This record gives sequence, C-alpha cells and structure tokens, in this order.
Amino acid sequence: MRLEASAQAMKPWIPNPSLPAGRKPVELITDRAKRYRANRNAPPGERRCAYCGAPRPRDIDHVDGDESNNNPENLVYACRSCNVRKGQVFARAGLGVRTRQFNPHGKGATSLGQWVQAVLALRGEASTMSLPAAVRLVKETPASRRSAFAAEIWRRRRERGTDKLVPF
Repeated sequence: MRLEASAQAMKPWIPNPSLPAGRKPVELITDRAKRYRANRNAPPGERRCAYCGAPRPRDIDHVDGDESNNNPENLVYACRSCNVRKGQVFARAGLGVRTRQFNPHGKGATSLGQWVQAVLALRGEASTMSLPAAVRLVKETPASRRSAFAAEIWRRRRERGTDKLVPF
C-alpha cells in the first residue's frame, strides 16, 4: 500500500478518465497551450519550411490557420518569416482563427503616473511599489493603453529635449 502511494506521488500528473487522453478540451485551453500541443505533435518528414524550403524552421504552422486543429495533416514546419506573412494574408482575407492574447481581468494602470511608478519599480529605480505588484500591474494593463502611455512619455521627452538620451 505504501509503495503504491509513493509511486502515485512520483507521477507528474494524474490523467482524468473523463477527458480524452487526460487533456482538457481544446476550447478550454489558452492559445499558448495549443501551440505546445502542436509542438508535441510535430509534423512528420524533413524539418524544412513547407513554403520556402529554408532549413531548420522554428515554427510549426497550422495550414488552415486554426491552432485548435492539431491533426497531423494540418501541421507543417515553417520559418518565422513565412509563418508571419501567411498569418497576415489570412487576417486580411478573414480566414483562420485570430489568436487571443492573454490579458487578465484587472484594470491595469489607469494613469500615466501609476504606469511610470510600475516601470520604475521594474527597473529597480523606485521603491514606491513592490516588484510583484509592478509585474501584476504591467500584465493587467491592456496593450493599447501601454502604447498610449509610451506615446505620452515620448511626447513629453521631446518637449523637454530629453528624447535623445538612452533611458537605460
């Protein structure tokens, strides 16, 4: 009995018999997890870009543009350049499934001052915010607001003539 318990404790995970292959359904996982699944199901054959023939491609591409479709016939090797270009063509044509970026449900930084305090804490230049709080705030801030903060910072730097200085 003790031997079984120790063997059970050594398993990295316990499969769920109600799920196929002990995995969550594809609708319940993140896009990153979908890419990990694709990498575990690498396409057969020589590792060359299916589109331009480049050796040693970094990406596994989904031919139909849907990362939840990890059938072997839907996966091919692709160099980063071809994969990005294909994604842009699919987006313009309205094909494929757009990748959902992870953004937690928090509000993130609501003012430029709050954003600057978080950035300074990340750079180790301020102690007004803890590092974990700064990381959480940056992660929770939507990309569009981050871009707006960056544009405002550079606008102010240009006004002051400090835009030529290297910030780090």
